Amino acid sequence: MAFRKPITTLGGLIMWENIRQNEHFILQKHKIGLPVWPYKYRITLRQNRMEIANSNDLEEIEMDWSYLKNNVVPQLSEKIDVSNLIFDLVNKLL
Repeated sequence: MAFRKPITTLGGLIMWENIRQNEHFILQKHKIGLPVWPYKYRITLRQNRMEIANSNDLEEIEMDWSYLKNNVVPQLSEKIDVSNLIFDLVNKLL
């Protein structure tokens, strides 16, 4: 897996083609690849276009995509909603 600390995509969005996307991530393929760009595939965050994974191998980037879907998305869905907790607490106190 070629996960990395999120970095900006540094522009150049016209050089990338979207292969797959969901509400959290975008899987892209570079239109030219090597030697113009050091890797052919990448996964970016939809929210801010930060790159979080890259690879020259389609199979590897597909595994990264599956890992993100199975391990990261459930955690995003199960985030704690503080406003509901506060609302419940206030109702119990009243």
